[in-house]
Amino acid sequence: MASYKMSVIWVCSAVLLIGWVLAQDQAQWSTSEISHSCNWTCMLFTLQWPGSFCLSIDNKNICRIPQDIQEWTIHGLWPLKDHYCCACWPIFHSHLQELEPEISQLWPSFIKTRSDFAFWKDEWIKHGTCAGCVENMGSPVLYFKTVLKLRLLFDVDSALANAGIKPSCNVSYKHDALHGALEPLLGDNFVLQCVTDGKEREAWVQLKIQVSKNATLGCRATEELESNKVTNTTYGHPCPTNTTIFYFPINHKHPKQPCT
Repeated sequence: MASYKMSVIWVCSAVLLIGWVLAQDQAQWSTSEISHSCNWTCMLFTLQWPGSFCLSIDNKNICRIPQDIQEWTIHGLWPLKDHYCCACWPIFHSHLQELEPEISQLWPSFIKTRSDFAFWKDEWIKHGTCAGCVENMGSPVLYFKTVLKLRLLFDVDSALANAGIKPSCNVSYKHDALHGALEPLLGDNFVLQCVTDGKEREAWVQLKIQVSKNATLGCRATEELESNKVTNTTYGHPCPTNTTIFYFPINHKHPKQPCT
C-alpha cells in the first residue's frame, strides 16, 4: 500500500513538473513572438557617399575607399523605432556567398579594420533581425536581396548626373537643387544628411529614403524623422537649407581630405 501511494505521488509530481516546463516554454515562445512582431511601419533605406564618408568618422578609425568604388553605396535598411530584435538569429558568411560579388561592390566597408562581412553582420543583427518579421525579408539572404534590389531600383547616381549635379571641390549646390534632382526618382520622402569639414563647409554624406514594409516608396514617418535620433547621427546631420552644400568627389588616395 505504501508503495502504491509513493507511486501515485511520484506520478503526480512528474505531471506537475512537466506542466511547469511546458508553461515556461510557452512563455518563452510568447516572448519570442513579441520580439519578432513588426512594431514598425516604415524603414529607412540609407545610402552613403564615399566622397565625404571619411569626414564623418573619428581619427581613431582608418578610412579607405577601394579603387573600384565610384558611386553611392549602401549603409543599410533600417526599420524605424526598432533595433536589435533577436540576438539569437545568427548570420554566417556562407549565407551571403552567392550574393557576395554584388554586395561587395554595392555595400562595402570603408573602415580598414572592419571587414565587409563584419559590416554586413552588424547591420543584420541591429536592423535585419527587426525586418525579418516581414515575409520578403524573413532570413538573412532575403533581407540582403531586398536591400540590393532597392539599390538597383534607386539609381541616384544617374538621377543626379542627368540633373547636371556632379561631384566638385569648387561648385556647391542649394538644398532645393539636390532635393529637386531626386524627387522624380524618390518622391519627397527622403532626407539629405551632411557633415561639416575642417573648413566649415557642408558636405553631403548620406541619403535616407523612406520605404514601406513591402520595400516600396510612399511610407511616411514624420514623427520618427523629426526625432534627433534619426536625423542627427554620428554620420551626419540634416543638410541645411540656408547655405550651399558641397558634393565632394571621391578621393581614393586621401579619403579623409577629399578637397584640401
